[in-house]
Amino acid sequence: MAQNGEGTHHTFIPQTHNEYMIKRLRKTLNLNKDPGVAKKLKKCLEKALALEDYLDEMCPEETKLQKTIRHDVMREAWEEHHKNGLAMDVYFPELMNSRDGAQFVRTILEIGKAKRVLELGTFAGYSLALFCSIPSVEEVTALELDPFLIKYVKSHFAGTGEEKKLRMLEGPALESLKTLKDGRETFDAAFIDADKVNYLNYYKFIMDYNLIGSGGLIIADNTLYRGLMYPRPQGEMGQVFADFNSYVAKDERVTQVIAQVSDGISIIRRK
Repeated sequence: MAQNGEGTHHTFIPQTHNEYMIKRLRKTLNLNKDPGVAKKLKKCLEKALALEDYLDEMCPEETKLQKTIRHDVMREAWEEHHKNGLAMDVYFPELMNSRDGAQFVRTILEIGKAKRVLELGTFAGYSLALFCSIPSVEEVTALELDPFLIKYVKSHFAGTGEEKKLRMLEGPALESLKTLKDGRETFDAAFIDADKVNYLNYYKFIMDYNLIGSGGLIIADNTLYRGLMYPRPQGEMGQVFADFNSYVAKDERVTQVIAQVSDGISIIRRK
């Protein structure tokens, strides 16, 4: 999940494959002593930078609420909130879904004419704002652990047209999923973007307890996580996503495609 660093007051953290490529090209260019190689590296860097700008230029306009959230998130004192005991973690702007990534998911939901959407992990509500703006969507149920983020999201949604479509459940996502199961609730689509180590647990629960029915969608963000799972898993997170992607690929209940959008977005359709 990434966003442009407009107005940030922190060290920019690359998130997407292209952003990592830009960082590596810049580092290599600084180390290079061969003018001929430097010229070729600069062309590669120009292409990578131009791609980021082009994707933004070609992407649909953000909603009014999305613009407000992005503006505020970029200027929020996240470290201070954590230091003062308000937020459970140190958050940073790059945790927002990328503009093109969120719009990509919106398009999938629109094509599927989703009415009831489940989102696991909200951060500041950037993607929630977009999903709630979809005409076919009647309700978005958001699961969030941090009370600070729940208040943050609700404060931004207050008084907007999107507010009436939003329902938030506080607590660990697996516990909230059990509550939804006990209430026999079902959804047309689920967007998984919570703590990465539990992706597989979330997926299994949603599938095993039929929170998503036949023809329904599970959309998982960050499934190409910085390229750490190929050509072989690297570190804990590389293994986490290698296991998740492999499990879903072998699950005969679904079909899966991983789109190289943002940091990887899996579109998983239940048969």
